[in-house]
Amino acid sequence: MTTEIKTYNSRDFREEYFNASPKLARLFEKSVADFFCLKIEELTERVLKPIKPSREESHTLIFVQEGSYTTKIGFEEYTVSPNQIVVLQAGAVFSTEEVSNKVKGFTCHFHPNVLIGKFGNGSLLSEFEFLNTGNYPILTVSDEAQKHVVPLFERLTTEFTREGTPNSQIIHSYLYALLTELQLLAGSNPKPGQSAAYRIVSEFRKLIHQKAKENLKVADFAKRMNVSSNHLNKSVKSITSKSASELIDETKLIEIKYLLYQSTLSVSEIAYQMGYLDPSYFTRFFKKKEGISPKQFREMIEKS
Repeated sequence: MTTEIKTYNSRDFREEYFNASPKLARLFEKSVADFFCLKIEELTERVLKPIKPSREESHTLIFVQEGSYTTKIGFEEYTVSPNQIVVLQAGAVFSTEEVSNKVKGFTCHFHPNVLIGKFGNGSLLSEFEFLNTGNYPILTVSDEAQKHVVPLFERLTTEFTREGTPNSQIIHSYLYALLTELQLLAGSNPKPGQSAAYRIVSEFRKLIHQKAKENLKVADFAKRMNVSSNHLNKSVKSITSKSASELIDETKLIEIKYLLYQSTLSVSEIAYQMGYLDPSYFTRFFKKKEGISPKQFREMIEKS
């Protein structure tokens, strides 16, 4: 009998596995939604129990400076040594038997929605390939790279832990800078051989970012990639545990949110830009995925 692997949002995961101190609880409550950046040592003593195989809706970067950190991602176990970062990608299955109280460094946790701000764009998101489920999760930070990476972790930690609500624009800008530095590292770090399924999913992700506004279906992408729809779906499912259509919808939502955040276009105009001829269908799609209408999402942004 198989046990269903639970997918957590940030709050539910903390409630399940962490005994937050009053100080940490206050930080989490006042923070930008689904974001935190802290010293690892501030969290390790709060872990209640081993983390059984789980998925999170958010990404987590764990940068080890002293000691070591061992975690399992999928079926592979990784031990993270000093000057390495492990990337727990949103949607990836991970588990951790024990967290040593001797490990030091930083942990930065963020939902993809945190990246939607006035500094971002959809094409930039697609460039951070190391955040994609199935990509090799270990980044080695050279001595030269540490000069740039460490201050970015420190600045994000300072902003998260300061008095008052963190400044979302500072978080957006420093998080983008950090991810851009890490993408450079990902490009220079050696990687183990990647499966054919991973290569298909990587190409598919790039295509759906490029064609997000054309309202294409799975069969359209499969034809462009010279594979069958069934093979494309199986490959995506094996790497991401999601269907090909779910990845398409996720990418559309990111583009829609950027337009709602950054542009002055009306909801109907955004619908047409995204390839929807019927604005009411567009609104139903957004509300089904997000739980609120595009108009309500824009109002929420304006109040934040």
